[in-house]
Amino acid sequence: MAAVVSCVNRLLAHIFVLLVVLMDVNGNRVKHKIYEDIQGDMACFKRFNGTQEIGCTSKFSGNIGVVHVVESKEDLVWVYQRGPHQPYVLAITPRFLTSEVLKEAQNSGKVSGVVVMVEENKLDLPGGFSGETHCPNHELGLYNDSSQSEYSGYCWKEPWNPNGTSLLYMSWSFPIFLIDNETSINNIRDYYKTFNEPGTDGEPRSWPLCCMELKSNMFGTTNTEVCMRRRTIATSVFQPVNFCDPLSDYNIWGSVKPMNSSEVTPEKSVIIVAARMDAATMFDNISPGANSAISGMVTLLAAAGALYNLKDDIMKSEVEKNVLFVLYQGETWGYIGSSRMVWNMEKGDFPFKHQEDETDQISQMNLTHIDSFIELAQVGQGMTPVGSHLFLHTDPISNVDPEIGNETDTLLNLLEKYANSSGNVKFERANGDAPLPPASFQSFLKRVNISGVVITDHRDEFKNSYYESIFDDYRNVKYTSENESQETDMYHKHISRVAGVLASALYTRLTGNSKVIKADEKLTDDLLYCYMKNFSCQMFRDYGDRLPRDLFSDKPAKMYVSVKGGEGSRTTLTHLVFAKLLGEKVELNETKCKTESLNQVHQLYYFASLNNGTCVMSTVRKTEAMSPAFLIKDYNWQSGEYSTWTESGWQLTKAMIFLKPSVAEEVGLVCGGIASLLLSLALVYFMNSRADLLFGLTTPPAPC
Repeated sequence: MAAVVSCVNRLLAHIFVLLVVLMDVNGNRVKHKIYEDIQGDMACFKRFNGTQEIGCTSKFSGNIGVVHVVESKEDLVWVYQRGPHQPYVLAITPRFLTSEVLKEAQNSGKVSGVVVMVEENKLDLPGGFSGETHCPNHELGLYNDSSQSEYSGYCWKEPWNPNGTSLLYMSWSFPIFLIDNETSINNIRDYYKTFNEPGTDGEPRSWPLCCMELKSNMFGTTNTEVCMRRRTIATSVFQPVNFCDPLSDYNIWGSVKPMNSSEVTPEKSVIIVAARMDAATMFDNISPGANSAISGMVTLLAAAGALYNLKDDIMKSEVEKNVLFVLYQGETWGYIGSSRMVWNMEKGDFPFKHQEDETDQISQMNLTHIDSFIELAQVGQGMTPVGSHLFLHTDPISNVDPEIGNETDTLLNLLEKYANSSGNVKFERANGDAPLPPASFQSFLKRVNISGVVITDHRDEFKNSYYESIFDDYRNVKYTSENESQETDMYHKHISRVAGVLASALYTRLTGNSKVIKADEKLTDDLLYCYMKNFSCQMFRDYGDRLPRDLFSDKPAKMYVSVKGGEGSRTTLTHLVFAKLLGEKVELNETKCKTESLNQVHQLYYFASLNNGTCVMSTVRKTEAMSPAFLIKDYNWQSGEYSTWTESGWQLTKAMIFLKPSVAEEVGLVCGGIASLLLSLALVYFMNSRADLLFGLTTPPAPC
């Protein structure tokens, strides 16, 4: 009998293993029948500074809710007053992405998540939309509330960014996802109409209903101080947990003339020409920044390329001036890149500490070496039917000094001279009694009194109605090229004109001679197309031939600063393009085209896809753009001196839709499953105890 029972048990065990295998094989099939993945790569996420947290998070297991598509205010009223199937996930269009709508949803207690459906060419925005504040970067700028400046309250009276909603700096208790994939949007709408849409009389539908699950659990919490402390403890005691990381990347810069440490750099001899290279939105994986960042950045690159083509003239000149072109990273979040450069200069560490055992080192630079500062801010909406119209902003505080005021006036006269000679560019001086708009120049003016100008497309408030939002894309600046060389587009001509005027003025400062310079329109168009429309363009593929192919996509570049390694491909490509523009070909093969040290005056870059292999020698390099707050021991996180922004870590973001039965049906299924389990256990026990009767077996005789 024991042998038979053992045989039966083994048989049951084999059957059980077989069932488990079959269930595992078919589990994914069942899952795919129940759940349908939709676009989930653009979620709102958490960020922190020294005093607060902003952004969104889901529960650890995700947030689930019944889908309700919002086409009008009445749809929102229905959810809050008549909707019986809470919680809901609201599927809204962009015009409902407001602080008022989100606050009402959060306070209602009936909403567990929001998805924003952005359909191509169907932006239902009645006016502008900006996620920024009315006064971007005010607290870390030159005219902040604690500066005791007569201009400290200027922006609150006359905001630079009147369309600002501050949505970027609010905290939400539920996840918010952006969806721009046409298939995902159509699926949401179709399932909603089939299963969820109330009747004509407003009566709710009965179960089953279409539901959505949103997963975007953030690891960080509270503020930067708490988050960084938890990160340190977790790293030293447990397995490293990515609670949060500082926002950081690299500034990219290069000089027209080489800066050799063997030659003394005269005081007031370096002209800094700067632009920012980052933008922001509420959501991951989308930050187009067409006007806020790309317009100034591409103008700078085009001007640098045009000026460097005349390097021979500049090198022969006896004028002791040099130009340092700089692209600052992280400026959106409290001037991270520019404040880091100033901090390094004050410490005597810019660009690097000198090494005693190295020769041919780049010379160090400090604040006394700066002659003047020219910044290209938002210039994309300065295009007019007859040319380009831009404004010149100066700092009224520094210009009180007669010497600085005269230097600033000389700089403005030079820019106006070449604008007038171009015939289709107009530079107009902004009001002299107004402070500077948000600009990297402010980071320097907080530490040193120098002349300078910020060039923008606006006199007073921003022309950019979509500043720091998902809608600041190529359409916002009226860029029309569908490929990398469409000459009918007018926008790239506007950027080229401005770049040419700037290059002409710089040439005069460097040589003392007059020359009208024209920027390369083909180069400008290629850059605009690659950044604003297709990051997988041929130009970027040629320059980034050694980068992994999966880093390229046919979408616009993501201009968000992110954390180390976050958006490194965009920074790397910009670095390589910049190096080629401020570099010259040298006859070295791939093996020898390698830089021995970052401290060397010249850096070597090898481009395998250019002319069957090209080695370029350039002054362009990158230096770290991380706020000094994370480098100063025992820094006071509430001081407001430097940016303290960090980004939360997370594991994944995911969105799914599925049909959900009623609660009664779910309870019935669970109870039925439990009953089936108990019944099967009882049946097995009964069969085992009656095996001799059921199977006609006899008990073997006991041993003697």
